[in-house]
Parts: sequence; structure tokens; C-alpha cells
Amino acid sequence: MENEREANRYSCRCLQVMALIAALAWLLNLLGVFIVPQAVMNLGMPVCIFTFLLPTILIHKMPRLGGWFKYLTMGCCILGITVLSTAIPKHTVLAWIAPVLLSCHYYSRALTASTLAASVVCLYASGIASLFVGEGDPNLIDAFHMSEATITPEVFREAVLFFLLPRSAILVGMAFVCITIAKRTRSLLEKQAADASARQRIETELNVATQIQADMLPGIFPAFPERPEFDVYADMIPAREVGGDFYDFFLVDDDHLAMVIADVSGKGVPAALFMVIAKTLLKNAVQMGLSPKQALEKVNNQLCENNEAEMFVTVWLGVYQISTGHLTAANAGHEYPAIRRRDGQFELLKDRHGFVLAGMENARYQEYEQEIGVGDTLFVYTDGVAEATNGSNDLYGTDRMLAALNRNHGLGPEGLLHEVKADIDRFVGAAPQFDDITMLSLQRKGPAPRQSIQETPELERIPHVCEFLDGVLQAHDAPMKVITQVNIAADEIFSNIARYSGASAAVVDCEVTGTRAVIRFTDDGKPYDPTLQPEPDVTQSAEEREIGGLGIFMVRKMADRVSYEYAQGRNVLTIEKCW
Repeated sequence: MENEREANRYSCRCLQVMALIAALAWLLNLLGVFIVPQAVMNLGMPVCIFTFLLPTILIHKMPRLGGWFKYLTMGCCILGITVLSTAIPKHTVLAWIAPVLLSCHYYSRALTASTLAASVVCLYASGIASLFVGEGDPNLIDAFHMSEATITPEVFREAVLFFLLPRSAILVGMAFVCITIAKRTRSLLEKQAADASARQRIETELNVATQIQADMLPGIFPAFPERPEFDVYADMIPAREVGGDFYDFFLVDDDHLAMVIADVSGKGVPAALFMVIAKTLLKNAVQMGLSPKQALEKVNNQLCENNEAEMFVTVWLGVYQISTGHLTAANAGHEYPAIRRRDGQFELLKDRHGFVLAGMENARYQEYEQEIGVGDTLFVYTDGVAEATNGSNDLYGTDRMLAALNRNHGLGPEGLLHEVKADIDRFVGAAPQFDDITMLSLQRKGPAPRQSIQETPELERIPHVCEFLDGVLQAHDAPMKVITQVNIAADEIFSNIARYSGASAAVVDCEVTGTRAVIRFTDDGKPYDPTLQPEPDVTQSAEEREIGGLGIFMVRKMADRVSYEYAQGRNVLTIEKCW
């Protein structure tokens, strides 16, 4: 439909040119160049010009006329050429091919065939009419002795057979050539349109796959705003094709953060599907409590099963202990990580590589340990970083990467990743990249500041303890409901210490991280674990229920977590509350 509208507009422009030619012929006849009776030109040329311009006049009605507009256009073209050829036949012989050529733009066999038939008929009609009212074709007159006043039937028959018929045959032959070309062109255009549609569909599917792939990766930062002890940031910049790069990080428990960065072999949807499987299996293995070594070995065997595509994935997997900074990691054929100590420079940590996952069943992996101190920064990446290529096919390499990392010592993980990406962009320029660029960085910031108060374990000191906790929680915008619940729990715990522990001193400290408060009650009294106290049967009446146990029961209900330990001769009861 769009092609037909474009062909209609093109035909109208061609007919405008023909109308201009007809007007020029009229002018030349006035100047004596053509020998045509003036009355014939004065009547025929306005009709010819109007006929050529009629489709342009009606083009705004093209949507209403629909498919009939092209027939109107071809009809006006043939009629205009008929009038023009009647007046000056010897100058318009080649004009008869114009309708057929224009009809080929519509790629319609029916339109071209009807245009050809009409053109042949009008060619005969204009040729005969020109003998009587037009300039006359001297080739026809000389060949068939038609200069006499009387045109005999024999002369007329010979003129048709040996002059007009050959012209028609030439026109038909040219028309068939045009039809063949148009048919071939239409076939190619349809194939091209089908290919374009298929490419568009594939591109749309790949875009959807890329978006799904990106949505599966952690993308909300800061990732753990309630944990100021560390900062983690990651990013994946996909190449033109859907790739298999991925990263992941998640809390295994309150004190352990798992980090994964990986690169699946190949491109496209198969790599993306393999990436989803590998990512899911790795996360499940770590959350089951397996160490990095054990997780890689388990997932390797799982991926080797039914791996008919013979795909594989390189993986760096680390489990970071938040409280101590202790890192346990294993490497399955992945790039060397980089680490910067607090006052040092980034250097590659040349850990021992194991074999890629899904490459060989029952492969064994080794894990190693690193201590991440406060202020230290870890950086891991895929080969898309080091193998980024500029227009001269030079690789970006790890040396340039380390230089970019060390250029700004004060940047956190997010700033580091942006700096490396900007440096890669400057290096590659406009050169296309065929591999994803994926990076992940972790920085240890140290524990949250802890505030504490030391009190004599007496009931009269309970208001001071509650006042202390009020101040800490309010400073961190804790809801009033949370503050009230904490105060009730603190009242119960501190009163038990004052009444039953026999302690000479008690310390209450509060540590708030984001929306999580950790409150510890430490005393030097006799050892006692209240968490071992059985829960009272609250369905019984006060007279029937055994004395004791209700206070710690209330504390458990109000807090998110309650734990006890006896360390260094002291009772330590810890409650956690989140909001």
C-alpha cells in the first residue's frame, strides 16, 4: 500500500513534466516550428495539458479513490499522449513507452497489461488521426506514397501492416521487458521486506532478551543501604548482541556477602539462556551453605549434564565475611581480580585458575583467602574490559585498566566503574565492540559506630537506659512504634539484670545501621541464658500459668531476633529490631 501511494505521487510528477512538454509544443507551433493547423493545437493542447494535470488535481482524493487512482493516472497518461501524438506524431514515438514504464512502478501485472493494451489501441488511433488532422509523419508519407490527397484502402492497409504494426510490436516487446523487470523487482522487494521483517523480529526478540537479562541482574544501588560496613557496585554494558556476561551479589546471611562475576561462551539467545541457568545454580549452591570451591564443583557437574551445545562459563566466586573482612574465593578460568589496599595501588591478584565450568565433568577447584581491610577495594571484571579494541585493533589490556583504577584514589566502587568505562570509551572511540563489559567492585568501610552507656544494675536506672536508647533511635529516624517496643524490651531485660543477676555493672550499647538496630545488654552477673526459658502458655489464666517466662516471651515477640552468649565472664544478650 505504501509503495502504491509512492508510485502515485511519482506518476503525478512525471505527468506534470509531460504537461510542460505539451505546453512547449503548443508554443513552438505558434512560432512555426511545427506545421500543425492552429485550430488543432488550440483545441488539442489544452485538453492534453488538462489530462496530464488531472491526477495532480485529484491527488488529495487518493485515499477515497483507493486502488482506482492508479488506473485514473495511467488513463490520463495514455489519453494525453494520444492527443499529443495525434498533433505531432513523429516527435512522440518514444512517449508511448512512458505509460508502461510508469505502470511498472506499481508491481501490478493487471495494471501493466491493461496499460499496454490501451497504449497499443491509442497508438493506432493517434497514428491514423494524425494523417488527417496532425502534422503527419514524413516517414509514413514517403514510404507509402501518402502525399496524395486520396488515401486508398490498399495504401491504408500497407501503412498499418508495415508501419503502425511494427511500432506496436516494438512497444509490446518493450512492455514485456518492463513487466519482467517489474516482476523480478517485486519479487526481490518482497523478499527484502520479508528479510527486513525477520531481522526486525529477531532484533526485537534480542532486545527483549537483553532487557530480561539486564532485569535479572541486581540493579538498585546502593544495594544494601542498611549496611554501611561495605559498599558494592556492579554494572554490565551489553555489546550489540545478547551476550552471556553476568554478575550477582546477595547476602547469604547477616554476616556473609556472596559475589559472582561470569562470562558465558558464545553470543545470542543460547548464551543468555545458559547464563540464566548458571546464575541460578550458583546462587542456589551458595545459599545451601557450600563454600566457593564446593559450589563451583557442584555447579560444574550440573552444567555438564546434557550440554549438547558444548557451552562453558568462566566464573569468579567469592564469599565475603562482613564483620571481619575475610574473603574466601575460587576462580574457574576467569580473569584475575584486582585489589587495592587502603594506602596502596590496584594490583592484579594472580589467583590460581581452575577449569571453566561445564568444560569437564568432576573438575576440581581450589579456593583461596584474602583479608579485606577497612578502606581496601576489590575489583573484578570480564574479558570484555581487557579485550576492548580500538580502530587499530589494539587491545585495551589490563595495564590501561589498572592505570584508570589508580587515577582517582578517592573514588568508591561506583566512581571506579564509571572511570574505567569512560577510559575504555576514550580508547575505543567509534570502533564497534563485540563483547559485553561487566565489572563489580567491593569496598570495606568498617563497622557502624556503636554508642554505649554503663549503668549500675538498679531499677532506678531504667529511665536512664530508656532515655539513652530513645536518643540513639530518634537520631536515626526510627518510628515511634519501634522506639516504644525497644523501650519495653529494655525495661524488661534491665529489670531482670537488676533483680536476679547479682551483677555489679551493666553496659547497654546500641548500633544502628540504616533501618536496623542492634542492642546489646552486657553484665558481670551469674551466667543465665533467658532464651532457653520455655515459652509460657498464654492461653491459660494468670492463676493457672507458672510464674516467670512472660517477660522474655514479650521481648521475643517485639524483637526481630534475640540471641545470647556468655563471653569473657559476662552475659551478653542481643536483640535486633528492623523498621
